Amino acid sequence: MLQPNDINNVSAEDWEDFKKEASKDELYYNGPGDLLDTAEGREKFCRLNTSGVFRKDDPDFPNYKIWVFNNQAQGLIIKKRSRVDIALMENIEYDASGNEISRSYEPA
Repeated sequence: MLQPNDINNVSAEDWEDFKKEASKDELYYNGPGDLLDTAEGREKFCRLNTSGVFRKDDPDFPNYKIWVFNNQAQGLIIKKRSRVDIALMENIEYDASGNEISRSYEPA
């Protein structure tokens, strides 16, 4: 299972192998249609991962990241570039069941 800071400890020459292995992990965020796009998937992600900060390249915005702030079995916040206005970051808070609690925006 991936740990929050594993991505920071990978050398440039091992990057492609790391990505291949990471994408096999069921908790790896891989853009639209993956685990974090459904309430059931977010609930599973929240329950199985330890509290921490996870990040991944944003498939819709190259050179930007999607951040997931997980509070194990309590809830999570997904922070990413707004799809409506790229000058903003969108913060979506979810409860432990993966249901949206709130949505806010801040300057990017």
